[in-house]
This record gives sequence, structure tokens and C-alpha cells, in this order.
Amino acid sequence: MPDLLIEIGVEELPASFLTHALASMESAAADLLKAHRLQAEAIQPLGTPRRLALRLAGLPAAQPDREETVQGPPWSVAFQGGEPTKAAEGFAKKNGVAVAELKKVETDKGEYVAAHVHEKGQPTSEVLAELLPQLCERVRFPKSMRWGEGEHAFGRPVHWLVALLDGAVVPFEWLGLTAGRTSRGHRFLAPGEVELGSAASYEMDLRKARVMVDIERRRARMEEALAEAAKKLGGELIPDDFLVGECVHLVEEPFVVPGTFDEVFLELPDEVVISVMRDHQRYFAVRAADGSLMSRYLNVVNTANDPERIARGNDRVLRARLADARFFVEEDRKQPLHARRPKLDSVVFQRKLGSIGQKVERLANLAQEAVAGAEHVHLEDAKIVQAAELAKCDLETLIVFEFPELQGQMGRFYAEREGIDAGVALAIEEHYKPAGASDDVPTSVLGAVLAVADRVDTLVGCFGIGQQPKGNADPFGLRRAALGVIRIALEGPLDVDLAHWLDRAAAVYATQGHDFAKSRAALDGFFDGRLKSTLGADYPSDVVDAALSAWREAGAHSIRDLRERVDGLMTLRGTAAYEALAHAFKRVFNIAGEHAPGELDDALLTEGAEQDLAAVWAKAGGAIDAATAKRDYATALELVATELKDPVDRFFDDVLVMDEDEALRANRLTLLARIAHSVSRIVHFHKLQPQG
Repeated sequence: MPDLLIEIGVEELPASFLTHALASMESAAADLLKAHRLQAEAIQPLGTPRRLALRLAGLPAAQPDREETVQGPPWSVAFQGGEPTKAAEGFAKKNGVAVAELKKVETDKGEYVAAHVHEKGQPTSEVLAELLPQLCERVRFPKSMRWGEGEHAFGRPVHWLVALLDGAVVPFEWLGLTAGRTSRGHRFLAPGEVELGSAASYEMDLRKARVMVDIERRRARMEEALAEAAKKLGGELIPDDFLVGECVHLVEEPFVVPGTFDEVFLELPDEVVISVMRDHQRYFAVRAADGSLMSRYLNVVNTANDPERIARGNDRVLRARLADARFFVEEDRKQPLHARRPKLDSVVFQRKLGSIGQKVERLANLAQEAVAGAEHVHLEDAKIVQAAELAKCDLETLIVFEFPELQGQMGRFYAEREGIDAGVALAIEEHYKPAGASDDVPTSVLGAVLAVADRVDTLVGCFGIGQQPKGNADPFGLRRAALGVIRIALEGPLDVDLAHWLDRAAAVYATQGHDFAKSRAALDGFFDGRLKSTLGADYPSDVVDAALSAWREAGAHSIRDLRERVDGLMTLRGTAAYEALAHAFKRVFNIAGEHAPGELDDALLTEGAEQDLAAVWAKAGGAIDAATAKRDYATALELVATELKDPVDRFFDDVLVMDEDEALRANRLTLLARIAHSVSRIVHFHKLQPQG
């Protein structure tokens, strides 16, 4: 089965464009192949800053033949008075059949004309010649540009096209270029043309021309070279996945050039030095064996020509950048953090929600009110207020203006240098955590309290003014904020009572003239979606649904409580009793779920099975409720399984619940409703799906 190679040669693409373009190219290729009745065994994206390529392995030699009956217009429209109309003639022509071959078919909507179509599959090479220009048109970029006469837009100007089916050229034209087998080598190390032998030899042919077109191999080679270079300097590379991802898309063959900066700059916070190197210069930092930052760095470059000259230029530029950073820090330290607090009153947070200063006021009030009386939270109000008042002050510093990613970190640094309480200083930094899925949650209770307050304030405010996320649009990062609250509750030092926090946030907003009560239901639903996605990553979705539904209905809003319900149910999942238990209590809920759990009349328990169930419930019900109240859901569910399951089964086998006698029927429903009400406070069994 033949392999296809398609390569689009371009001027150097920005690093951020390559991943986006190759993903769209791969997706478009799969869609176009499917539309043309072709399928590849594998599609491999390949690329460098100068080329976008796909290798499609295992294509068929030709399309399969197509036979199908195609339905057309209504018969009354296609034929009038026994004669074909233009509608019939057009339909026949479109499907490649004679008008005489059209047939009448009966459908639910009446009589329609139909054509039996037989289409012989074309050779793959012919299909590709038609398909590949469409593929090139579907490549997408974050931004596109026009060149020449401006008729076409692409990420960067296109200079060559390659299309090979095994070793044969697939001829097609696009943007005035004709596809062939001629590629280009490394711009500096092998700048000439490269004749490609076949799709299979693509990587090897370009490797001879100093191009590593396989992104993962290029990444591995780069990481290996970085580690080796750091070791030669007597240190260890500081890992940086983002920077690795950037640099791998900036080079066709990676080379590492070490550099040096003055040790005087090590007096700056490590975060500042690393940010200057990382964000301004794309340099990798190196640390010594004791963990301290070294005055050395590593730069990934696209050529090995004259590394000493490259290093001298890099050192000169970095020295200027670090000097600027030192100036910013020195200027910032001339003014204490708290002196910057009034400036926040003139910085807009959101037009309808006020300034950053007003947000800070809300944080202080919300953090105090939300944890007042909370178990295991012992914080002084004065420290909560101080941390909240200082949390955003570093936004008004020169260094954070230049390096926004240092917000919080510089606040902590300045606070510590001013002699502010270490716990308050740490909370200033930690209230931004987690900044993303890979970031840690706060380690301190005060940091966690501020972090939750900050996110809940944003969520309640934005939902209150109708700024919920829509599609891919989430300008205030509300999805990330909600996930942050959930992660802090599940992984951090603070158990978050979600309903209480949301209520208190709305109340604090009310003191500033906002009424956000109407948006609460939407916000609850939004959190439910994030809770499902978070827990669903580790647990079966039906188990999460069963626990979440009960958690909401029971009015228990501790996020950890929800996970404890899931864990309790998981202790039963996989056991022999699980399926039978779920089935039995689904019946209980289905029959009596809407019935009020009133008083049971023992005198109306006439059948042995219902008497047994009532007796077991009288003994076990209290223990189940007690375990539920203590959030010991594993024990509560074990009691349900061991004490109730068999009596419930016998009850359904031997007792007619919906008896003609109204009093008996009502009493039996009451018995089931009492059980259903108690068990539904743990999980909702009717949400569970059969296993296997």
C-alpha cells in the first residue's frame, strides 16, 4: 500500500504557528480522505519553521467502487404527465445516469425519484491530484499574511511544494507553484535544493541536508544537548516545558550555545533572572548542585557556525535586560507595598464590577466571612485583611508591569524584604495558585483562603453581569477559576463549602450595590460541569453523576464531601453485590422516590417480607443515617449492601406494592420512601449504569 508525502515549504514560521498549522493540516487530511472514500493507516505530522509536512502511510491503490441508491426530488416534481422535468434531468445528470434509469421509491413522505449509482473507484494518484490543493487551502494559522499581489493568505509566503506517492510525483498546482520532489535543506548549513527519493526516504534525505523534520526526535535531541551542556558547566538544567516547546519549533537542527552573565545579577530574585532569560531571550537557566542559580545560561540556536560570536552577542543583550530588571527592582523598593494600595482604586477590574481596589475590599470581607467559624481554619482577621490588602499591590510595580508572569512572586519578595509576616508574604504569592493545570495549589491555609476568595469573587461577579463563558470565549478565565477552586479543595489545605462561599460572595457584592441572586442557578450548573470533568478524569462518569446528584439534593456543599461519596461508592464497585444493589435500589427510587417519607403504620404490615424489611430498617436505618452524618459513606453503603439488599429483594419478590387496598399501598410506599430518602442522601443509585 503506497505512502503519500505532502510538504509545503515556507519562510520561517513563528514558533506558536507550527503546532496549530500541523494540527489543522492533519485534521483536514483525515476529513478530505474520508470525503473521497480513502483512508490512511496512519497520518504523521512533520515540520520545522520552514516546512509543514504530512506523511500518510498505507493508502489504498484506488478508491473502492461505490454503489448506492440516491434519493432525489418528489416524483410529482420530477415527472409531470409522464414526462421528465428539468428537475429529473438535473438529478440524473448529477448522478451520472440516464433519465430512463430513474426509479420511483416509496418513502414515509410519499413517492420520490431515486437513482441507483454505480461509480468505479479512481486510482489514488488521480484523487490526490484533486484533493491536495484543497488540503493546502485548509491549513490554518493564528494569523495569516498576504504577499505578492495579495490574492492568497497563508502563515508565511510559500516557496515550494512537494507531493510524492511512494516515489512518484503527484502533480498539482497551488499559489502558482507546481508540486514536485524538490525540497530545501537547512538555510545556513545546507541551503541548496534536495531531491527527495520517496515518501519513505523523506526524513533520511532531509537529515543529510541538516534538517530534523520529525518534531519529537528534534525535541529529544535538543533536550539531550541541553542536559549535556548544563553538565559541562557543572550544573543542572532547570526544566521548562514551555521553553522546550518554543525552541523546538524555532530550529531545524538544534545546537546549544552556553553563555555567561555577571554574578552581581544573582542578587535579584531567581524568578526575575529566569523570567528575563526565558521570556525576553528564550534562554534556559542552569542551577548548581546546591539548587542555587548559576550565572550561566544555555541558548538553543539553529546553526553551529561561530558559537563564540553568538555567545558574545547573547551576553551583551542579556546584560542589558538584567540591568533593566535590577533598575526596576531598585526603584520598586523605594516605596513600600502598602503605599501602592490607593493606586488600585483607579485600575479597572471590570467596568460593571468596579476597580481592582474594590475587588481587594471584597476579598478582605469575603475571606473573613467565609472562614468565620469554619472547622480547622484558625486565622487572625488582621492577617486575612493584611494579606488581602497587599495581594494585588505588586500589580503597580515596575517589574510586574514588565514581567506580568511575576505577579504574586514579586509581591512576596517585596513583603519579605519589608519584614512583613512570612505567612502573609507567602499568601500574597500563593493566592494566584494554581495558575494552570500543571501548577501546584497553595500550601498554606491563608494562601488557599485568598486564592478561593479571589476566584469566587470573579466567578460570582462575572456570572452576575452575564459574562459567562460562551464556546471558546472565556476572557475572564472563569473555567480556569472554577477548576482552581475545585483543585484547592481536593488537593490543598482548605475544605471548600462551595454554597457557603458563593452565598457570602454574593452578599459582599450586595454591599457594593450589586444583586446577583438570579445568576446563582447558572453558576451552580457551571460548577457541576467542572466537578464532573475533574472527578470524571479519575472515576467512572456514572459514579460521579450518582454522587453529585445526591450531594446537591442533600444540601451538602463541601467539595471534599462529594469526593468522599464517590470514594465510598467505589468501595462497592466491582464487587458481586454492586450490580444487584444498584438494581434493587433503582426499583426503590423508581417506585417510591416521589412519595413522602411519612409515618409507618406497623399494623398495616401484613406480609412477612414487608414485616422483615421494616424490622431491618428499624435496626439499620439509624446506623446508616449516623454514618452518613459523619461522612463515612463507605460504612453507610456497606450497611445498605449487607443489611438492606436481601430484605429489599424479598420484599419486591413477595409483596405487591401497588395493592388495590389504598391503605396497604400507601403504607408500603411509605416504607420504601423512608428507605429511599435515607439512601438517596448518600448516592442516587438510579444514576448508575450497568457495568461491562
